Amino acid sequence: MKYLLTIIALFFWQQNYSQPIQTNRYELEEKNNDDYVNILPVDDEGIILFRDTKDYDDGDLWNLIALDTALIEKWNIELAIDSRYVFKAYEVVDSKLFLLFRKGEYEKKDYHLMVITFKDASIERYDIENEISLELSHMSVLSTGLVLAGYINFSPALVLYPFGAKSFEVVPGYFKDRSTIVDLRDNGNSTFNAITLENDYEGNYLRLRTYSNDGELLFEREIKTKENTKILTAKSSGFTDGNLVIGGTYGLKKSSYASGYYVCVVKPEGQDNIFKYHNFYELNHFFDYMNPKRAERLRNKMESKSLKGKEVNFTTRILFNGVQSTENGYLFLSELYNPNYTNSSFMNNGFLTRDDELRRRALASQNYARQPSRLQNVQGADSFEYKETILFEVNKTGDLLWDNSMKIEDLEKRELTQVVQVSERNESISMLYKGEDELHYKIIQGSEVIEENNIKPATDDEFDKILNTVKGIGETFFWYESYFIVWGYQKIENKVRAAKEEIEKNRYVLYVDKINVL
Repeated sequence: MKYLLTIIALFFWQQNYSQPIQTNRYELEEKNNDDYVNILPVDDEGIILFRDTKDYDDGDLWNLIALDTALIEKWNIELAIDSRYVFKAYEVVDSKLFLLFRKGEYEKKDYHLMVITFKDASIERYDIENEISLELSHMSVLSTGLVLAGYINFSPALVLYPFGAKSFEVVPGYFKDRSTIVDLRDNGNSTFNAITLENDYEGNYLRLRTYSNDGELLFEREIKTKENTKILTAKSSGFTDGNLVIGGTYGLKKSSYASGYYVCVVKPEGQDNIFKYHNFYELNHFFDYMNPKRAERLRNKMESKSLKGKEVNFTTRILFNGVQSTENGYLFLSELYNPNYTNSSFMNNGFLTRDDELRRRALASQNYARQPSRLQNVQGADSFEYKETILFEVNKTGDLLWDNSMKIEDLEKRELTQVVQVSERNESISMLYKGEDELHYKIIQGSEVIEENNIKPATDDEFDKILNTVKGIGETFFWYESYFIVWGYQKIENKVRAAKEEIEKNRYVLYVDKINVL
């Protein structure tokens, strides 16, 4: 009887948890003159791909491709980009792709907005007059228009663009000089949040402002932090149960390295905010990326300090990816990384290899508003080495419930961006990222590990042989339900097809794989 129950338990476990399955694949042959590429999810409708393909007399031609959920092309168009246009930002909202350009290098130049509808490839264009010298740092798409955040003479500012208007509108209100914009978020209820990090003689603090979509200030709250600490990052969750939660990392007063996480439940005026700090030492899995002996020595040292009443500090670089509401409270996502300053030139014995050329072109996609915050202090870094993803959940009063981690194996990228993607399913959380040649995944329930393994991507032709996957280029992102998308570049050999069709045996492709984590 005991043996039978064990078999039944294993059967149901295997029904609920199994390794990811590659369900669909899309390939696009890479050409010598193709430039950067961006691939973005469009809710549960499909994905959209856009890339700079070639020059023409008056500018560039961009290729835009829409794929449905089976990765079959819905449409494939070319879009002429005027030579004066400087690509500044993009976003996908409500099944539309928003592309923002400035008509020249100078910040006071006019703007041009293109809105491409995923369903039928229809295009709306807006010319926006501008006399504002705005150094753009953030963009968010609202139901009524755009809101841009940036700096005018080093002071933060917000501007609105209602769809169809002639020009930008400056959002009224005072922003402290030389403060820093750390978050801009649409709340989805005709309001948006802007968070700034400000300074005074006592230290730094956060200021949260909530506006209506037409720029009216609805709520403002100053959020003080404890003495001798420095807020490094901040992201908001949107409103839950009438409250708004801000999470991020903090460090020592004069340091750019993180010492821990904080959570702030912002209460209405007249009520005290809930502000909790969580040192890395409090997390059971934070040091999992280290050699076990080193991690144990470090923990013992920190525990000894804690028992003696001394301050416990371990500092590192953290990319804070966000905080999201859960049934029990709030889930925090972040990654440990190191910047590399090698001054590499992508050169191999004085010549660019095919892979080097692809990596060089990929840098072009970083010339828009989505760049690392100045608070990351990574200007001049050539690449970023990723170490580990940390997940933890706090309850609605900010107390730690559980934590878990996923070690990132030997991964270096040219941009500072979220590597490991996460999806929640029932009571489990799936984590997935694209390594150099394999997909790495981990399924957890709270602090428990359900499954962890790697899988290799596959092509649709049994005679294909993947010779090389280009390092440092490509992404993983969560799509919908239990599906993820993984994309990158590969060199593939197929001698059988080459002989039959009298074509080259090798091909270079941009590939897109749909992965189902059951």
